[in-house]
Amino acid sequence: MNRKTALFGVSGSAGGGLELPPESPLASPLRGPSAAPEAASPATPAAPRRAAVSLPPELLAASRMEGNAAMKKAGAGGSRNLVYGVLIGLGVILAGVLAYPVWRDRALDVPPAAVSEKDRAVATLRRDDASSREQVIENLEALTTAHPHYAEAQAELVVALALRLADLEAESESLRESDARLRLEITALQRAQEPADWARRVSENEAELGDISRLRAPLRARAEEARKELDVRVAPLLKDPEAQPASALAARVKARAMYAAVTAAPNALSLAEWLRGVESGARPWSTLARAEYALSAGSPPDSLLDAAKGLEALRQDDRTLLRAYVLGARLAIRRKDPETARSLLDDVVALNPNHELARKLLEDLPPPEPTPTP
Repeated sequence: MNRKTALFGVSGSAGGGLELPPESPLASPLRGPSAAPEAASPATPAAPRRAAVSLPPELLAASRMEGNAAMKKAGAGGSRNLVYGVLIGLGVILAGVLAYPVWRDRALDVPPAAVSEKDRAVATLRRDDASSREQVIENLEALTTAHPHYAEAQAELVVALALRLADLEAESESLRESDARLRLEITALQRAQEPADWARRVSENEAELGDISRLRAPLRARAEEARKELDVRVAPLLKDPEAQPASALAARVKARAMYAAVTAAPNALSLAEWLRGVESGARPWSTLARAEYALSAGSPPDSLLDAAKGLEALRQDDRTLLRAYVLGARLAIRRKDPETARSLLDDVVALNPNHELARKLLEDLPPPEPTPTP
């Protein structure tokens, strides 16, 4: 075998190809450079292996440091990118949250004609008579049907329904007062048996008691029906939305305050105070709400007097808000001051001759005491 054959391990087989021995240094790199193959045949001597090339220690350390620095830089860059991505995402979400109320309010905008219709209804409600109020209720019901998301129209409808219920309760109270007064007169006439026509007077009073009895049952039924309708209409307004325009907030609080006042709810005074903070001008509706609550809750005399003073100041600021006159008269009746009540009710009838409740309250008042002759 020549040197060339020994160096390159050229086999003498017919294939003439190159073969690696089963355990050559190239096949088993763990062996040392001087190790010879075990049981190597003369025809397949071990091929020489080049010595492994290794970096000096200082270069190897520098290479590792550069690799670690590169990995750290890549990791830091990835962290910064992640932080930037999170911040951008939060910014987009925050912008969406802030823009949502504006977008929603624009989506729920009502046409100017509907706003004008609502404003006319609010103005008409100041007349305070039953006929005008029923027309207002009908118009607002149609408006809320056409625009179911128009919160201000819904709120004004609740206010009108609350005033309807309050007037029905006022009529019932007036009938009860008349019933009690007639019974006292009958008892006094029967005991004294004078004047000479006392028997005729007793008969007239008893006939009037029968009329009152016939009126009270249907009036009570109307009040119960009005209360049920009011409860249904106020339900959507009891939950405040996440965001709302200032005008819608004031209308909602006004409706809730009037509902609570008329129904003598425990939170009526707190709602009236809330309304005082959000309404503008002379704050008329918070004053009316306090007076309505004083009447419906059976407040003590001091509270009745405070409510009456508030109404008196309101009438000085707004002389055409007839509700302030009617409530003032009712408070005067409750405080046993029929003369003040008569004066206020006369003003109501003079300003609005169609005010039926004012006329009924006037009829149910005891006759004025005769003026003493000098």
